[in-house]
Amino acid sequence: MPNKQPLFTPNPDCPEGGYLISMPGVLLMMGTYAHAPDDEITPQGRAKATDALGRILKAARAGGFTQGEILETMMARGEISHRVKELACAAVAAAGNKAMLEVLAHMKEQCRD
Repeated sequence: MPNKQPLFTPNPDCPEGGYLISMPGVLLMMGTYAHAPDDEITPQGRAKATDALGRILKAARAGGFTQGEILETMMARGEISHRVKELACAAVAAAGNKAMLEVLAHMKEQCRD
């Protein structure tokens, strides 16, 4: 069953143009940053995104997701498609809410570095 949840939604509480990001959106954003061209991200930013992406995919594998390598390859190639979104949604579902919240907490701690 396809996931109809939007990845990014305008935040009505942020008139400056902020967005609410779904968990699959976080996964895709980390994949984008992990594989961004060198002139678009700092080495520290890439390292943190790569770490977060790895943690998400590890949790997804632990939850039974078997297409992590396919998803990561598609993200590394910069593919934007319905299939990528479906895989991201499946990965996050397999990882589970607890694991995703742990990844987000770790990311928050990394922001302090």
